[in-house]
Amino acid sequence: MTHPTNSEINALLRISFLAFVEKVFETLHPGQTMEDKWHIEAICYELMRVANGENLRLMLNLPPRGLKSIITSVAWPAFVLGHYPATQIFVVSHNLDLATNLSNKFRKVVEADWYKDAFSTMSGKPLKDNERIFVTQSGGFREAISVHGAVIGKGADIIIMDDLLDASELATQTGCEKVNNWIDTSLSTRLNHPVESKMVLLMQRLSVFDPSAHLASQEPWHQLALPAIAEEDIVVRLNANKTYHYAKGELLDAVRLPQAVLDIQRSKLGEANFLAQYQQRPVPDGGGEIDIGLFKRYQTLPKLYDVRFLSVDAASGSQSGSYCVIQTWQMMDGNLYLVHSQRGYWNFPQLKKKVVDSQSYWQADFIAIEKASSGIALLEVLREYYPEAIRQKLLQGIKVDTKQSKVDRAGKAMVAAEQGLVHLPKVAPWLDELLPEFGAFPAGRNDDQVDAFSQAVHFFRILLRSRYNPNFKGGGRVLTKRYHGRLPH
Repeated sequence: MTHPTNSEINALLRISFLAFVEKVFETLHPGQTMEDKWHIEAICYELMRVANGENLRLMLNLPPRGLKSIITSVAWPAFVLGHYPATQIFVVSHNLDLATNLSNKFRKVVEADWYKDAFSTMSGKPLKDNERIFVTQSGGFREAISVHGAVIGKGADIIIMDDLLDASELATQTGCEKVNNWIDTSLSTRLNHPVESKMVLLMQRLSVFDPSAHLASQEPWHQLALPAIAEEDIVVRLNANKTYHYAKGELLDAVRLPQAVLDIQRSKLGEANFLAQYQQRPVPDGGGEIDIGLFKRYQTLPKLYDVRFLSVDAASGSQSGSYCVIQTWQMMDGNLYLVHSQRGYWNFPQLKKKVVDSQSYWQADFIAIEKASSGIALLEVLREYYPEAIRQKLLQGIKVDTKQSKVDRAGKAMVAAEQGLVHLPKVAPWLDELLPEFGAFPAGRNDDQVDAFSQAVHFFRILLRSRYNPNFKGGGRVLTKRYHGRLPH
């Protein structure tokens, strides 16, 4: 068996960041071998896309103890400086102790003989070398900074933000806002070349107000968010030619974070904190009533269906602060599929036109509208629009128990999801608005899409009960007919 030569090993370490990370792990943990984990390969791939200029903004949201700091704050700066020793890098942590600890690990790597052998440009004595800053002979550096630390007069080509929040102290709205404000007014102004300089944020999610949420609201960031337990099927890119199918229910790291450990952490942290730190899905205080993981997900909408209907939630006016929502649902074999969802601040004429256009576009058999306040007015307007021959069947005024709260209605609707009867698409542009609202309910800013969902499930049950009832207002016979492929292009 032929063993690789030192020159071959050095060439591999310069070419493959994944191989480099494995060597760094061995250096920091003598006698141990890094386990072969697909998510480590995914992190390495995304970081190299940043290094190559393919992406300038990267968020890495993963559960704790997953090697993300070793890879991103220790190995990656060493790899980048090995290739480009003039690069200036800030690594920011929530306190100086953590920043110093990561800096010392970085220094242990770049001072190793194998590193100097692989990267000849880093073999000379550094211009400066202490617990906080390492300066190369080319003037590049890795500097450790703590949140709220002094950055005036300094600049960087790459800013790495590693756990900017202390989970035990700052995961409050006030604490998050202080850190976010420092990022905006101090740290983000330190980029040497704002157009081409790079920023990487790695953290476990802690709050709907945390830096991940804040920064994502300002500009596009590429995000690699991997929950400890997959709540849906996720396709993760590992390199330019390879992907990994992270299947719903699969554990991210069954060795370090087996189900038993996760169950203990869920019990210790409580549901909201567990969803944030381990599932990367923070909810507002009091949120989390809707478990998104209970919904089934479809890749392709079935072409066959028994009936299709709109669920409309009419706001009291365009200035009310509430959205109007129009959801398109279809039934097949006793299952309910969400086809489309849209929302907007529409006045009454606009809402009426949107409903009419949606009914025509999706060929909906029914339009379900709650018989209360603005819903009653919308029903009256639509009755004037549609011919008498079809409006009796088409327009369905839904009566709800006014004594029930929105939470109670959503809870009843979630029973159908728990039974595996409600299907959402795996991919759709409007999911970016729908899923966060579902996850934050009932403490989120909006709940109109939740209301439309609750109403849709309520109407779904009515349809199921009346399937063979010819006295049903909509006409029981229509539910025994199977439509085929009337999907708009």
